[in-house]
Amino acid sequence: MTTGVTWIAAALGLVGGVLLAIALLKAALPRLIRGSGNALAVIRLALAGTLVGLLPALFLSLALGATLGATWGRELFAPFGLAPSGVPIGIALCVALIFVSVVLAASAAGLAIGRALHRARG
Repeated sequence: MTTGVTWIAAALGLVGGVLLAIALLKAALPRLIRGSGNALAVIRLALAGTLVGLLPALFLSLALGATLGATWGRELFAPFGLAPSGVPIGIALCVALIFVSVVLAASAAGLAIGRALHRARG
């Protein structure tokens, strides 16, 4: 497996992870914020949590996602004689899933902090 294919798979995984995170946040945040009294403050803290989580999401998705994805893809495609083809697919999928997971966890943490501060104030 050449390193060029690995980096392309990782880049595609990051692009997919960003698009999936945006779609999930657009769908989930309005519903989660409705119950909050001071929606603007909660939105700001959820956004802050998301921004703080972007750098760890990038590092974890590239380091952990590429490693696990390559192994996972190779093992899943090996019984079919396609082990080399499974590596980039596994990398792209794992990088995307780990990126989305970290970004959503950071957003949820920011949302929880915003709700807790709102409850503490009033």
